[in-house]
Amino acid sequence: MLRLIAILIFACAAAGAQLADELPTGIMLNLDFEQTRNGLIPSKTLYPLYTPQGELGIERFNGRNMLAFQFGQSLNIPHSSLLDPNGSEWIISIRAFPLTDGIIASQSNDDHGYAIYMKNGHIEVSVRNGHSTYTLKESERHGRAKVTKRWVTIELRIKEDLALLNLNRKRVCLVKGQPALNGENLRIRLGNHNTLPAPFKNSGVLSTGFTGAINSFKILRQ
Repeated sequence: MLRLIAILIFACAAAGAQLADELPTGIMLNLDFEQTRNGLIPSKTLYPLYTPQGELGIERFNGRNMLAFQFGQSLNIPHSSLLDPNGSEWIISIRAFPLTDGIIASQSNDDHGYAIYMKNGHIEVSVRNGHSTYTLKESERHGRAKVTKRWVTIELRIKEDLALLNLNRKRVCLVKGQPALNGENLRIRLGNHNTLPAPFKNSGVLSTGFTGAINSFKILRQ
């Protein structure tokens, strides 16, 4: 009963925030692979969200659960307006073990969004804001680290006039002068896409998903 009351309180609070057009800040999504039960992956946030696991497997590594992706597999996160960026700083954090090239994660509608992927063994990010598409990646001049068959922590930060990519807590790329990420109905998908999201059809992003594993996926608004 207490759990039901808590869920109702948080749902009402979220609805009130949306009506006021003031979305909350903090962790909006935090997939909890340790508590996956009955084919549902919960999110460790104040706002209840359960993602169907589908055909993906949960495997154990170094005492932690991870979500394993085989060729052609993907995970769709149920949509909520709480997961739509609203011009505030939008932060995406992923810890992944990529075995092959392909999209690791994306969030987009028909006009805006981002795609995080591995290409030729390197992590790259394409972002579509406003009327332009830009790419964040390590500099060729300073050398680019291959992350194939290695754990890598990817952090993408997008806010007004600034986009930043960190790999393993090291800044590798910064783009200035671009607008913040803003829009409705930006759907989140991990892994494979049957067709490339509309904002990235001419950007060089691979439509196929990576194979490998993810043991952490978070989104924050601040």
